[in-house]
Amino acid sequence: MVMSFYTKRIEFPSLDNSKPTTHVNKFGYNTAIGSSYEVISDLGTDPLPTTAAAVSIVSSSSDDASAGVGAQTVEVQGLDASYNLQTSIVTMTGTSAATTGSDTYLRVFRMKVLTAGTNETNVGNITASIGGTDIARISADAGQTLMGIYTVPANHTAFFKKFQVSISKNQEATVQLRTKTFNNGAWQVKGQFGTFAAAVGYDYVVPLRIEEKTDIQFRAKAGATSEMGVVFDLLLQRF
Repeated sequence: MVMSFYTKRIEFPSLDNSKPTTHVNKFGYNTAIGSSYEVISDLGTDPLPTTAAAVSIVSSSSDDASAGVGAQTVEVQGLDASYNLQTSIVTMTGTSAATTGSDTYLRVFRMKVLTAGTNETNVGNITASIGGTDIARISADAGQTLMGIYTVPANHTAFFKKFQVSISKNQEATVQLRTKTFNNGAWQVKGQFGTFAAAVGYDYVVPLRIEEKTDIQFRAKAGATSEMGVVFDLLLQRF
């Protein structure tokens, strides 16, 4: 008897080398992950505004001001009302709120201190809010947000390559990679991983294809309150 075999061609999502491609590295940290899921970020939450508005930025220290010893200017990175990439530079005014002015944001996924006085970074916690809801925070002396989140800009496709999550204690933990599509899409788990007192990660041989305007989020829970961090990489390609 003769056995015949055939292989069906499988087309994997791949990058088009003729199109502009950029690398995005994101990292987050949460100092108090408990028994219920929390986002791996400075705030532990991931509010998603429904209307774009100016970002209000304020510090817990008066030293974070244009002539102070702490943070003097801060860069805000995110998406505008049409999900286009946008960056703003804000001059700090201490414990009084400064804003991004005419630059309105629907998403903020990174902030960092650009210039500082003799302290060489921010003295206090710098908090950003939209419509009275806190959306991002640069913890004191950190100089940058630690946000395990991202949103794919309009007219771009993201190819999610790999991640690693760490835990500070000898405890079990569960980690979820979730996405939420544009226009009232539901959160969906794209990967769930368990670990005990060790880092957990995955390198996707075939990168996950994530469409434009999709929110990406890492969250976790642990057997006892623990510090947990995440780092992930994706390639962003314009179409």
